[in-house]
Amino acid sequence: MKKKLCFIIFLVLLTSKIDAQTWQVYDFSADGVGAKVSLPAPPTKTVAQNGNVTNYTYRSTVGTDVYMVVASTSTGVFTKGTAKQAFDNSAKNLKTVQKQEAFLYQKYEAYKAQGEMNNGNFLNAQYVSHSKINIQMLIVSKTNTTPNQDNFFNSLVITALPAEENTAAKTAYAVGDRVEVFFKDPVRGDTWLHAMILKVQADGKYFVNYDAYAETYDEAVEAKAIRPMNTNIQGKVQYIPAKRGQILSVNGNLSQGSIMEDLEWAENSSNACWVGIRNVEFEGNHVFYWFDLPKKSTVKVTVIPKGTMPRVNVYGFVSFDFKFIPPDLPRCISCEAGFQQWVANNMPDFTKTAGEQSIEFNAISSRMKVFVGVVGAKNFTSGDYELKIEIK
Repeated sequence: MKKKLCFIIFLVLLTSKIDAQTWQVYDFSADGVGAKVSLPAPPTKTVAQNGNVTNYTYRSTVGTDVYMVVASTSTGVFTKGTAKQAFDNSAKNLKTVQKQEAFLYQKYEAYKAQGEMNNGNFLNAQYVSHSKINIQMLIVSKTNTTPNQDNFFNSLVITALPAEENTAAKTAYAVGDRVEVFFKDPVRGDTWLHAMILKVQADGKYFVNYDAYAETYDEAVEAKAIRPMNTNIQGKVQYIPAKRGQILSVNGNLSQGSIMEDLEWAENSSNACWVGIRNVEFEGNHVFYWFDLPKKSTVKVTVIPKGTMPRVNVYGFVSFDFKFIPPDLPRCISCEAGFQQWVANNMPDFTKTAGEQSIEFNAISSRMKVFVGVVGAKNFTSGDYELKIEIK
């Protein structure tokens, strides 16, 4: 009897240990989502765009239980009551609401609820929001109680503070500075628009040009309506303050990037960056940059391999905004790629460098943004390079 009891206790402890090991903290900062959450299994990810809001859904499934994190980021500002509104939207799929309560999660507005869904499943939910991010944490299960739900709900760590909480960091701006400007829109509501400082006026106001807007929308705004812009797109695209008349060089290493599993976007006819047969030139690590291209200007972007002379290539596209970036790029104004040309089915010798590679773009009547990817050929995940940008 004692042996049997010991064996049962051993199994319980072993099961608990295995269960504890399956939970892991996932950091979503690479997607521009400033949050970390513990999940019981590696999540799948989907991305959807709705106006100025981007929704990232991370889904982790264990048996019949589904753990979901829906993180919404905005170029504007989420107003107070967003957490409750998120629950109200979820409640449309609920047959009955069993519990609901507003509370503070750390210092953030939050709301939690529990109910039975129309399809017979049960929903446990927690909603946390501040002005720049809204996080929905959902558990869908067959029963009304889910083991380890506290491990899930209490694991949230918000790692990125909204920009407006840091406005004291900078109170004066210079020509060419990247900023966000508060804009009252009677249709879309209050929002923050990306802009560039064109002129510092004697009256203390700043004359700005808005991204993706014609010059007719340029205007002078007061300093109190301006805040610094987070120029790091989705947490992984580095901003380069390139200017007309300068040759700017940036040193990097392919180890700073990662492999892009999906390259189909590049041969899409709406992008036409390179044909699929050339994918082998872009199957190494990708490192991303972006900069502004002034109107009536041209730019030449060159990547120069250094050190052990790795096989490094370059590609890029121009657009008015970066709501989507590779591999989720549906279309762009123009896309170019620089790599060594070779005859189909006659694979090049990757032990030899392809030398310098370049791409060129131009802007005619409006300022545009240029996205640049420095990438290694297949199996090239490290190696030094110099990225040279020349705007004329």
